[in-house]
Order: sequence, then structure tokens, then C-alpha cells
Amino acid sequence: MRTNYKKPGQEQAGCSVSTFLIYLLMLFLVFSGCSKKQLLSKNSNRQHYVNVTKRYLPSIPGVIERAQFARVDQDSYRDLILHVKGRGDVSLLLSLRNKEGRGFEINKENRTVRIPKGEILFFTAGDFNGDFADDILIIHKTDGENRASILFNNKKGYFYNKVDYFLPEILPGIDRVELVDLDHDRDLDLFFYGEKVTTPDGRPDPVQSQLFVNNGQGDFQNLSALLLPPLPPGIGGAFFADYDGDGIRDIFLTYRNGSDRLLLNNTLGKFTDHTAGRIPVIKGETTHADWADFDGDEDNDLLVLNPSQGTNYFLENNGKGRFTKRSAEALGVDGGSRVYLLDANGNGIPDVLILSAGKTHFLQGKGEWKFSVETVRRLPRANEMMEMAFGDIDDDGYLDIFGIDPKDRKGKLWLNRFK
Repeated sequence: MRTNYKKPGQEQAGCSVSTFLIYLLMLFLVFSGCSKKQLLSKNSNRQHYVNVTKRYLPSIPGVIERAQFARVDQDSYRDLILHVKGRGDVSLLLSLRNKEGRGFEINKENRTVRIPKGEILFFTAGDFNGDFADDILIIHKTDGENRASILFNNKKGYFYNKVDYFLPEILPGIDRVELVDLDHDRDLDLFFYGEKVTTPDGRPDPVQSQLFVNNGQGDFQNLSALLLPPLPPGIGGAFFADYDGDGIRDIFLTYRNGSDRLLLNNTLGKFTDHTAGRIPVIKGETTHADWADFDGDEDNDLLVLNPSQGTNYFLENNGKGRFTKRSAEALGVDGGSRVYLLDANGNGIPDVLILSAGKTHFLQGKGEWKFSVETVRRLPRANEMMEMAFGDIDDDGYLDIFGIDPKDRKGKLWLNRFK
């Protein structure tokens, strides 16, 4: 918003001080009501991503396995944590500090995060102890066993192991974890899973996932037997949202063998399998999924990637957690390895990013299940990615993208622009 006004001159010399102060107050209110996000929303049709990799990223030693934006220090800018494999397949975690929206630099004081002994299988970041700085959770293989460990942040980007602090043991084959508040007490709980969770003799374990509940101070209790139902083996992904309209997060689980499941939360963190009668039979391999409100009816629908059936599809929610299969032909994309749903241009309608072999597809949401193909217009030319992470790099209220190039496993950084 732009406000035109005269600069006070001699003809205004008789104005009282109080009148002038009121005028300044009104001007302040006008400008304070025009946030940067509101300014950009008026130009949403100009939204596009700019490749700023060379200017914003330092040289990374090794190939990148995974990336995540995190609050490493106390400023408002999102930093980056990278899992990198260096020479001899040595696993490293690099902490990259955000230079107030002008790019990233490897944290000189803590160039590499000291990690537990063994190979890193997965990592994620979140505030486990409520101090407004993100800690790091690592799943690592040590002495032939999968283990989970937390590195706590001193709020300045130094990560350390607490003396005599241990997480409960995880099952053999567990290699993924999601951070989410499942018992509605405003702290992060841990949902562990894997595609090949087995007993010591190699058979599928009767327990295929684990739920560790946070006491708010970063101490966790394994309540899997109490809170989770029996599940078939082969969990490939877990997607958390309120699916039945009670305001509490539920779980949609994807499988590569046609066993996708819907688990509903009783509002206290106890889950029941409601697959039968609530989601249609899903045949074939589900590679990924994500949720959003595609039709504007204020409930969460799902977009499911199913390349083995030659097509993707939506699951339309009736608002109470019952889903109907709906064609996704409007997207014009079959299959894919990853799907991400976000409001890229700030118009309140979800857009779609689908990663497939050789290309990233951008579909701009038009509302009520309608989309337009905007890949060429919105994305940089070299846009193939194997994985993406999202964060607001320059603190403008819009999500930017860090991606991993599948060819050389180097990072790409795309800044969200409206010019």
C-alpha cells in the first residue's frame, strides 16, 4: 500500500502539535495494517521461484542425503541442517546459519554436529524441550542395531548429548520418525515406523510402529502398546492431519502393497484403525501422499501418488473422515515419487509440486479441484529434484525451497519471488 500526503510546509505552520501527532498516528496505523504478505498477495499472479543457489549456498563437502530447515539460533530467519556423506561414506550433519535472509554459511563455531557413533539413517529437527530452539533427533545404525538419539541445542546452534539421557529403544527396522503433537498438550511426540520392522529372527514384528509421548521437558515414554492398534508391515509414509473434524490430528499411513490405513485419534492420543468403510480399497503401490483442503469446504482431503496403477488420485473428505476416490486427471501428471502441497502465492488455495523422474511439476490451484499447469512459468529451468524441504529464508511470509539434485546430490535453493 502506498499513501500520498503532503510534506508539512509553511502553509501548515499553524497546525497544532496535537493535530500533527494524530496525523502521524493514523499514518502509522495505515502502514502497520499493510503487512509485507498482504502487499505480495495483491501480485500473486507474478509468483515464481528464482534459483539463487550460487549466491546463497556455500560449497558443501560431500553429497547431500537429507535437508531440513530449523531454528538453530534465536533470530527469526530459518537456518539449514544437512545430512552429508563425505569421503569413505562418513556421515556428517552440517549446520548452515542464515545470514539474515542474504544466504547461508557453514556455522564456523560448530562446523559439523557431533553425532553418535554409526551410520545416520534419518534425522529431523524440532523443539523437544520447549526452549524455542530446534534440537536434532537422529536414527542411526550402531553395532548392527538401529537406535534413536537426541542432540539438544544450547539456543546458539551448539548441539550436545545430555549426560545420562536416553530415548526408549526402537525396534529393528525402524528408520523413520515424524514429530507431531498427538495428545494435544502442545509438545512434540515421536511416531516411529519403517518398511521392514522385524523380530530378531527376521519375521515381521507384531508391532510395526512406536509412539513415544513427550512430557513437555524432552523426556519420552514408550506408550505404543497402549495407544496404537496392530498394523500390517510395510509402512512407507505417515501423514498427520485432522481428518474427522474434531480438531485433533489423525494419521494416514501409506504402503507399497495396497494396505493404506486411516487411524483416528480419540482426542487423547489413542488411535483406532478406521480404514474399513472410511477409505476406498487402494490397490498397487502408494509412493507418497499429502493433505490439503482442495474444495474449500474446510476439511482435509488427500492427494495420493500411485504410479503402479498408472495414475494419481484424490481422496475427497466428507468432513467426518469418510473419503471418496476422485480422479486427479486435472493435474495432468501420472505417478511421481513425492508430492508437496503448499500455498505458494498466498491466495489461500493449495498448489501442488510433484517430483518425477527428470522433472518437477508445478500445478497452481484454482479452487474446487481445478488446476493449471504452471511449471515453465513458475519454476527455474533445471528443476529436477529428488527431495524438497520448505522454509521462509528471507522472512517475507512465503515458503522458499531447498532441493536435492538427484544427479550429483548437490543442493539447490529456490527463492519465492513476486516481481
